[in-house]
Amino acid sequence: MSTPAETLSQNARTGTTSHGDNVAVMPERRDLHFLPPGDRICDWHVAGPNVTQFMNALSLLFPAGERMFIDAVRSYRDDIPDPDLKKAATAFIGQEAMHSREHIEYNQLMEDAGLPAKKLDQFTWDLLEVLKNNTPKSVPLAATIALEHYTALMGDMLLRHPEQLAGSQEDYERIWRWHALEEVEHKAVAYDVYEKCIGRGPRNWLERSGAMIVATGLFWPIVFSCYWQMSRADPQCRAEGWRGHLKMLNFTFGKPGYLRRVIPEFLSYFKYSFHPWQQNNAHLLAELDELVDDAEAAYATHH
Repeated sequence: MSTPAETLSQNARTGTTSHGDNVAVMPERRDLHFLPPGDRICDWHVAGPNVTQFMNALSLLFPAGERMFIDAVRSYRDDIPDPDLKKAATAFIGQEAMHSREHIEYNQLMEDAGLPAKKLDQFTWDLLEVLKNNTPKSVPLAATIALEHYTALMGDMLLRHPEQLAGSQEDYERIWRWHALEEVEHKAVAYDVYEKCIGRGPRNWLERSGAMIVATGLFWPIVFSCYWQMSRADPQCRAEGWRGHLKMLNFTFGKPGYLRRVIPEFLSYFKYSFHPWQQNNAHLLAELDELVDDAEAAYATHH
């Protein structure tokens, strides 16, 4: 009898066309809780305090970003013609709500440690509110599929290269692996909603490509601005000086350069025939069941 993960992998091999006519992997909402220790918020990553603050900076963007993703997909949910896709959209909304809840708690640990987390979080909320209130309904969904491509690629890189987190504090490692797994699991949902409800064609290709260019132009400056402000507020990063920043840049864009290595897959988004499951990585989801068991056991022990 196949395990759920084997079934997922088989479905992704056999059930997806290049235009995403089928939902390859059915996401599942998992109500998991993580209690990472607050006293490790500034040095939980094995690569040191600067890489820790880079990962923390990414976490700062999640609550506001995930609220935009939820609202964008929810605004089209009643228009989805395919019952499987409608079910996947509901699960997507549930997963993003869980991610948001856990990252709000995670981000509070930064604020408690004297880092400017609330101020930076509020900036992201304000920016996305302006986007939502001043653009047509399709634009937040186009922005969602662009940013979901990023989160899926970063999740894929984290799962394919477990050495990225190996040796880090285990509760933080677990929350990041869980988030990565679910980003891969639901990576095509918002894209399929866009195609089914808004359609394909040159105009829509231009809209989603334009959204990716704008999202990229905003996302990375905000991430690195958050990183800079967090590292300036962290005594351990200040003590590391320029060497700490160099270590973070090596980790992301130098050697091993985990972000640099996703650039070819990132560029595939601009193909007219692009679909997220053209990068068939459903086999990575095989560890989901084990991670869920570990997370529940850890929460029971700590709580």
